[in-house]
Amino acid sequence: MKIKTAVLSLFCGIAGFSSAQTVDYRVERVFVSPNGTETVALAARPSIRPDLPPVYSLGSGSDGSFLPFVELPAPIYRRESHGTSWFHGLQPRWIDDRFLVFADRSGVAIADVQNRRILVDHVFEAYQKSPIDDKWVAIRFRAIARDQERLDPNFQDTVLVINPYDVANRIGNATEDNFVGQTKAARPGGIVLAKPEWAPDGSTFAILTWNNRKVEAVRYDTNLNQTGRTAVNLQVDRESALSLSLNPNLAETAKKILSDPTIFH
Repeated sequence: MKIKTAVLSLFCGIAGFSSAQTVDYRVERVFVSPNGTETVALAARPSIRPDLPPVYSLGSGSDGSFLPFVELPAPIYRRESHGTSWFHGLQPRWIDDRFLVFADRSGVAIADVQNRRILVDHVFEAYQKSPIDDKWVAIRFRAIARDQERLDPNFQDTVLVINPYDVANRIGNATEDNFVGQTKAARPGGIVLAKPEWAPDGSTFAILTWNNRKVEAVRYDTNLNQTGRTAVNLQVDRESALSLSLNPNLAETAKKILSDPTIFH
């Protein structure tokens, strides 16, 4: 199904003028909320270069027109944005007939269908969904140079809590300079060594951090209030701690430590 949307393009010259261009969209998938009240279309438009794949957008399409949802600002660190091409091959799920959620190994995207805008479309170092409800804890993607070999010893990770309703209320805080401004965020006091671990009841989560050879377990509630911090007797070599991505060799050990119900007692 091919549909068109008129968009206004402004061209700057000596005198300056504007003209209307037509962007061709082809709706490729349609997602209907469980109660049937909301419909989202995934549409593709040609790239500006013929050798590149099409550009995908979520939006609403009816009566022969397609209107893309408001997108997030382009981040300064471009690799933090997940983009839209991955929407084509995944089956999303709905939250309360309002939010449409895509998730893969790299990150999460959330669309606020009622307000016609994208709330989250991020790549993370790691993330974990709550075991009981629709909240996520994530480690922000590390803004590092492409030729960088290891993290600076003074580097601090950023922990994020993503609650779609809270993010929707804070979406105005997302900017190019602060691509995670719509989420709750905290610095844990060091480099995160492994994926966060949720408590079984979903009330808290814990992370394992490294700071100048000192390893600690840190616990937060879902509002990112710190509720516990304790030293951990774990030797982590400097090379592993300063690796650019999470070291998979630490994953099982970290999970065992953070899953221990006595760790903060």
